[in-house]
Amino acid sequence: MSKQLTFLDALVEIITRARSHNKNDQVPPAVVLWPDKDRQWETLLPLLREHLPLLTFGPYKPLEWTGPAYWLRCVIARTLPDYLLPEGVIPILYLPGISKQEIRAIEETPRMLQPLAELQYRGVLWTQKNGRDWTISAFLQSSLSLEVGTDNATKGALQRALLKLVDEPIERLRKEAPLRASFFDALLHPDEVRNLLLWLNDSAGYRKRCTDAEWASFCDVCKRKYSFHPEQDGTATAVMLLGEHRDEWSIVWNRFKEAPHSYPHLPELLRHARPMQMSLFDLSESWPQDNEAAELKLREGLNDLANLLPQEIRARINDLEIEHAQRRSWVWAMLGQSPLVIALSYLTRLASETERKLDGMTVKEISTAYTEWGWKVDSSVLEALAAVDRPEDVTAVKTVISALYYPWLENAAIGMQRVVYAGHPMQTYPVEPLTEPADGICILFCDGLRYDVGQRLSTALEADSFTCNMTHHLVPLPSITPTAKPAVSPVAGMLSGNISPGLELVIVGSGTRVTAESLRKLLDQAGYQVLRGEELGDPSGRAWTEMGSIDSYGHQYGWRLAQHLNGEIMALKRQVETLLSWGWRQVVVVSDHGWLLLPGTLPKAELPEHLTYVRKGRCAQLKETANVDLETVPWYWNSHVRIALAPNICCFEAGKEYEHGGLSPQECIVPIIAVSQQNSIQPIAIEKITWRGLRCTMEVIGVVPSMKIDIRTKVGDATTTLVVTPRAPNPDGTLSVLVRDEDRIGEAAHIVVFDSNGMIHKQVLITIGG
Repeated sequence: MSKQLTFLDALVEIITRARSHNKNDQVPPAVVLWPDKDRQWETLLPLLREHLPLLTFGPYKPLEWTGPAYWLRCVIARTLPDYLLPEGVIPILYLPGISKQEIRAIEETPRMLQPLAELQYRGVLWTQKNGRDWTISAFLQSSLSLEVGTDNATKGALQRALLKLVDEPIERLRKEAPLRASFFDALLHPDEVRNLLLWLNDSAGYRKRCTDAEWASFCDVCKRKYSFHPEQDGTATAVMLLGEHRDEWSIVWNRFKEAPHSYPHLPELLRHARPMQMSLFDLSESWPQDNEAAELKLREGLNDLANLLPQEIRARINDLEIEHAQRRSWVWAMLGQSPLVIALSYLTRLASETERKLDGMTVKEISTAYTEWGWKVDSSVLEALAAVDRPEDVTAVKTVISALYYPWLENAAIGMQRVVYAGHPMQTYPVEPLTEPADGICILFCDGLRYDVGQRLSTALEADSFTCNMTHHLVPLPSITPTAKPAVSPVAGMLSGNISPGLELVIVGSGTRVTAESLRKLLDQAGYQVLRGEELGDPSGRAWTEMGSIDSYGHQYGWRLAQHLNGEIMALKRQVETLLSWGWRQVVVVSDHGWLLLPGTLPKAELPEHLTYVRKGRCAQLKETANVDLETVPWYWNSHVRIALAPNICCFEAGKEYEHGGLSPQECIVPIIAVSQQNSIQPIAIEKITWRGLRCTMEVIGVVPSMKIDIRTKVGDATTTLVVTPRAPNPDGTLSVLVRDEDRIGEAAHIVVFDSNGMIHKQVLITIGG
């Protein structure tokens, strides 16, 4: 189970990072010096000592690793047998009441500090990039990219709430930003349910964070309202009461369910608190071992389906769904500990949808059926596979897929092949060219965007209030990238097929062989901007851009593509949103082909390689003299070239789980997704950029709510910010920001416009200082 990163975790990680050095050409620093003139961090020292080799300059208290300068030098030199630091560990020396300037100015260094002054040459100083001491506010803003109020009320509240702040997940702080006095004061206000959960999760750590008065108040609430005393009854009693979640404890349980990742130790405490007299068959959400027993029972139930008939399997799947469905609302599902019951929901849909055949009298009828409901079968398989990872769970899910999906997939392919081969493929399988885009449209090409994956992309975009018009088209045959990708490009009319071996395309007129690079040059010559990397182009024209690795991942990893797809979908979604926010009127997502995916292996068909010029997984270019017992179709780009297609869902190569190039709804019916903003937004522009030293002023055109402006060295990386705090423009669009490091003058950087979700709306390349 993954733990959410807290403020304390981040602080420890970043301080630890200060000790890093290149072992190949540097000796390790003797010490990390941490000056803190205002003593802002002092209250955290007991907590930090649990995670860091922390020494403190101050009165002699050796048990707290605190002492005067000469004692500290001896500890760092490892000459005190009773206070030896672990070998190879670089200590951190905290200097309360001491600033960096006092260490640097050796002649003026206070006498009591002078023995430590030379350590700055053998060690490193942990300070801000501008050389100033780290304040809590600066750390939040610069290291964690969190906006914090600069008023005195916020500074005071931040200092008061520091001991409470350390437990806050960074994710929550990002959601609450900009952080003001009211937020920090709220951390100090009693939230008895959350305090109780924090104590249950880490009783010793919680006590250290409390003053005596706060602890007494907490104990009183527990005794009066929750029927136990923290000191007298301990956590075992409290965790059992939590598991029973009766009366007031039901509120505590529900709060735990709302954010279980915030309390990572509670699951194991609940495991040990389960009453011994309970039967393993008397299942309860409270105890993790009960959920594990149910998962084991479900796994056995799925494995038992291996030798049953399809209708028997469907009936048993429905029974399992009735028995286990409630566990999807249990806390263990939220924690990722119920993968099979999540997969079961998709297997139930698979069982239902595969009861009907995907067929039709024409390819158009088959396409209609597939785009209306057939794609849901494919999607169910992928989502069931994505839900599981442990080998034993994968095996159980594959058992159902093999029994139900295999015959349905095969029948769908046979049905489409029967219709196409009933006449000449140019009549039975009509491929229509795509419409030429108008100005303001950017075509986004994604290799291998199957129809069901396109549906998921469309759903994700619509959830963010974009308008999606999803249609479909038939891909050219064979359904492979070298044939189908050029056909969906706007320059398809400038290409033709070479009759020579290799399925090569050439440019009409010149006869030049088409490669990926020459296709891009042809697009450029035809007036299309070819966008690469982070380029966003000029939205007043037309553009072509490419992204995605669905097809390459499928070929390499087979069924595990199912677990990779969500990342691909989210990356495509972000790119579409970025292009539209940049000012493109519409983004049209297109693809070249789909694919078959069957966990285990697709069946093999025989085709000797010596009879072919080119043989791929599900298609081959036959030699003129080849005589084979296989159906053939003309190549889309040259009808004189014969292409043999593998029958049903077979492959010409053994051991394939993922393949394409043949004739099936999954390979041949691909989406076209036209995406636009629901409401037209004035394009954002940045004008009148001027510099006075490190201060940059500008005017922002097209201001929208939640917009902020930053100056970064890398556009998409908020940690490379060069300003103290990204700021929102004034209502009239004017803005002034200050670059904090004078050493940056003359360097290249970017003005970045982004929203509350971190999405980039505009970027402008600048030189710092003008």
